[in-house]
Amino acid sequence: MKIFLAVIVLTIPALVLGQGAKEEDRIFVYQSNLPVEIQNLYNQEKIKSIYSIRTDLNPFYLRGDFDGDNKQDYALGIVERKTDKKGILIYHTGTKTHYFIGGGKQLSNENGSDDYDWMDAWKVYVDKKVEMGVGETEKIKLKGEGILAIKLESSSGIVYWTGKEYRWYQQGD
Repeated sequence: MKIFLAVIVLTIPALVLGQGAKEEDRIFVYQSNLPVEIQNLYNQEKIKSIYSIRTDLNPFYLRGDFDGDNKQDYALGIVERKTDKKGILIYHTGTKTHYFIGGGKQLSNENGSDDYDWMDAWKVYVDKKVEMGVGETEKIKLKGEGILAIKLESSSGIVYWTGKEYRWYQQGD
């Protein structure tokens, strides 16, 4: 009986997310697996009608203290529906504010990048001290945790909170 249940539990997600699954079924599975805080934000019509969840990232959302207030925040991979530009939606749970990086929105210190289609991996960057980045002129110290955006076998950078806005800090090239 235990083996039968294990087979069922392991098979159903594979069928739902398999090649034959409809896009709306995949999105339902992703939305259902979001923590309540980011799910409530994403499901607001003004966000959900403009952005879809990015389903080619694993994990598709991150949890970390991005603004340094000792409360868990969330980052969700998104795609702007109109342009297909990829990005990140960051939600600060303490202040209930959200920010878009990429997905048609450019960071103030980035050189023209409003599309994170190049990012094929990401993770929470927990170190407060950051090594001098490629082409950077000064070191930074993070207020909270950062988001390490990665192009595998190529380059990476940290998206970090200054206390007023998110900025980009190049790491590798």
